[in-house]
Amino acid sequence: MSRQGTHVPSVRAETEKSLGITQRSAAINWAFTADIRKRFTDFLVYEIARDGTVIHLREYEEDEAAKEHQLRHASAGAHLSSAQKPTPPPTVSPAVENQPPVQPIPEADRIILAGLIQQSAAEKLIRLDEDMQAKKQLPKEDKSVVFDPVNDRAQRAVIHQEIRRIFSGRIETLADGNGVITAIPSKWAATSRGKGSANQGNSAPRRSTDRFPPREQHKSFAQLGGEYLHFTLYKENKDTMDALNTIARLLKIKSSNFGFAGTKDRRAGTVQRISVARQRVSNMMWLNSRLPNIKIGDFKHSKEPLQLGQHGGNEFVITLKNCQPVGGIDCSLERRVRMVQESVECGLSYMKHHGYINYFGLQRFGTYSIGTHLLGMKILKGDYEGVVDDILHVEDHFLAEVLEGHPQNGNESQNRDDYGRAAAITTWKTTKNAARALELLPKRFSSEWALIRHLGNNPKDFMGALLSITRGMRMMYIHAYQSYIWNYLATRRWSMYGDRVIEGDLVLVGNGKYNGDAEDPDTTMLEATTEDENFYAQTRALTAEDVASGKYTIFDIVLPTPGYDVMYPRNDIGDYYATFMQREENGGLDPYNMRRRHKEFSLSGNYRHLIGRFIGEPQYAIRVYSDDTEQMHPTDLDFCNHKRALARAEKAAKAQASAPTMARWAHFANNPAEYDNALASDRRRKASQEPLSTDIVTNETWVETGVDGSAKRVKVARHEQQYQMAVKHFESPGGVSLLSPASEVASQVTQPLQDIVNIPSTPTGNDTVSLGTPSAQDSSPKPGLPSVVADQHPSIDALNWYGSNMPTIPPMADPTAPVGANEEKEGSPPTVAEVAPIVMPVFHTPSDNPLVAVNDCTKTLGNEPDATKIAVILKFQLKTSNYATIVLRELMGSNIEDNTRATAASPPRV
Repeated sequence: MSRQGTHVPSVRAETEKSLGITQRSAAINWAFTADIRKRFTDFLVYEIARDGTVIHLREYEEDEAAKEHQLRHASAGAHLSSAQKPTPPPTVSPAVENQPPVQPIPEADRIILAGLIQQSAAEKLIRLDEDMQAKKQLPKEDKSVVFDPVNDRAQRAVIHQEIRRIFSGRIETLADGNGVITAIPSKWAATSRGKGSANQGNSAPRRSTDRFPPREQHKSFAQLGGEYLHFTLYKENKDTMDALNTIARLLKIKSSNFGFAGTKDRRAGTVQRISVARQRVSNMMWLNSRLPNIKIGDFKHSKEPLQLGQHGGNEFVITLKNCQPVGGIDCSLERRVRMVQESVECGLSYMKHHGYINYFGLQRFGTYSIGTHLLGMKILKGDYEGVVDDILHVEDHFLAEVLEGHPQNGNESQNRDDYGRAAAITTWKTTKNAARALELLPKRFSSEWALIRHLGNNPKDFMGALLSITRGMRMMYIHAYQSYIWNYLATRRWSMYGDRVIEGDLVLVGNGKYNGDAEDPDTTMLEATTEDENFYAQTRALTAEDVASGKYTIFDIVLPTPGYDVMYPRNDIGDYYATFMQREENGGLDPYNMRRRHKEFSLSGNYRHLIGRFIGEPQYAIRVYSDDTEQMHPTDLDFCNHKRALARAEKAAKAQASAPTMARWAHFANNPAEYDNALASDRRRKASQEPLSTDIVTNETWVETGVDGSAKRVKVARHEQQYQMAVKHFESPGGVSLLSPASEVASQVTQPLQDIVNIPSTPTGNDTVSLGTPSAQDSSPKPGLPSVVADQHPSIDALNWYGSNMPTIPPMADPTAPVGANEEKEGSPPTVAEVAPIVMPVFHTPSDNPLVAVNDCTKTLGNEPDATKIAVILKFQLKTSNYATIVLRELMGSNIEDNTRATAASPPRV
């Protein structure tokens, strides 16, 4: 069902034409061609806060305990079937410390429950169960839930059974003689039986706060700053709802707990702020170890959630690859770079001053062959069966795959999902077996799931099936039809009058600001709904005197989307609304009759400026390259990973500098008997080979090497006081001579313990010191101390106490690993010098005199002497209702199809 090929310029141009996107604001054609979204991260979107701050992911943390849990079970799971593999650890209830765990109700069971009883009753029942598990004190009136009467005895039996199953016996249901069912907490809920059944089906143990000790766990939400946790979400190749549904599933909470200011593109790398109700940072960090294309960070508690429309726009960083100037296909690379730069400079400079036609982009109309505007048109016509059939439509090539029994390109998750969708819908249409169809349907197709489930119980209730889809999705269809009409009327207005202001044009009265708090259906859309459009704005038509005054420009002109509460232009453009909408292919609708029997489908309409403009100054950069997979502009994830790599390298450097000392002390502490034997052996040798001396050091420091004092003592310091004593030679019971040669003692200068074990008192400053190489400071000779052999570890025996019997210290493979650990880590951390630097493109702001401002391209060519391709990196900001793809279309020229043929004619010549 997916609309294929819109990334191809010719296909994209044909699709735009079918949606009314045919005009450009500039009469000049500075066209060039390029590949858009060669990689997902060639299209970067950053949300802009209300205060103008661009949102970026500064850092993210990974829960180390969660990583260990994942690695441990990953190795164990290699021997398990997919059904036996462990699930991620569930979260802790975030209310207060020591609160009893609450077993959540799966989303599938919530849907079943809502189908058996009213939605409101189902929510009350789930809330009662959660309060009961949390052992909350409830008032008497909240301890029971009463359902509407059910006269069918068999249906009542199903309700009793399902409630008992869903709530694992924690809820009891009783029916009176009139069929009214009352649900109350079961008397068995607090017993071990209830607790045991509550944990059934959960293969992974609940996360313990001991394993994940959060600093804020003991604090209430009021102390933390509020019960809403705001965080920055970075995602790749997922739309906003997809990412939040994934996070909600792992946290075992409802996706409705999340709030956001607006949705972001799927085929992109995007950054935005998200809020979630009653969660703690400690419950969220482990997700970074679980989700490879999703990262979260920069947490902050707040008293308020995020709501639709609470942002100021979006910043785009878009990389266009394989750029070719039209007419320059056979030119040298240097000449083509200059031509592309002139085109970009001229195009951005023009749009900066004159704007662009503010069309709704392709993403407004969905990614399916049957556009969302066609679904909205049928809803407004009252053809609900037709809407259901179109939503459950299967493309011929997917149908062929289903009949053949296997998907093409089955290794791609997107194709596998599309194949599963096609198989499920085909099963439903051929067998009417809803249960079997739902088993085959991937979870992300929520609309199809709702339709099949409802039609399985009510085969002819198409209106009810449509209402079973989420309200946001239903409204998205209707608003797409409004956008479709607006695009065609904008084309009509521009093609007839251009940027001239004419009598009857509409302008806003007052500030015309969007009321984000208004309870309007338009505020609940999922796709491009939180726009800076003008709901409930007042307008007036310009008179001839207004036009003559020159007070108004094309930037003031607005066009309405169809609705019962809007004014249409008082000129031939207003008349064209009726002409266009009354055509059969456009629904045969009347723009002055947009109320419907079902209130939700009644459209009030809104206003949208004909010409869009940048926020601030646009920028661009030109690069030559050879590899299409190269990331031209770093993502926020690149910045975060670079920061983490630097921190890891610095930590490794510090550990590397201290690792020899750690190894020496660890070996000494772990092998006291070996060192004692070496000391005794050397003293016996000296006693037998050297004459008796009367010099003895009587002021020495010794330590016990055993906790219980049973092990032999080791001398750790010598003091400067020495005395001459005439004593006879004798040995201690252990055989250790207490006398030392006078020449040896006199030549040695006592030092602190730090010097004896050869630890530098201050860092050496060398960040790349390896474990087996002494630093320059350590390797310098000291009076009376033996020099250290270069290919060995620095010796503990700095004073030559042990002689030739000094035990050998084994080398350490990983300086950051704990000494004596049996497990070896793979690889070694990079040094600071080895961490690849982040390379940022050099951006330029277009000049008011583009031809003069074009820079010499020799510097660009010098960076990549073997390059054959050209890339343009654009950076600009737009209001929330404006589309970056429309800006690209304006910039890249008016005749896309001719441009494609020109670039396909022959390969570029360098």
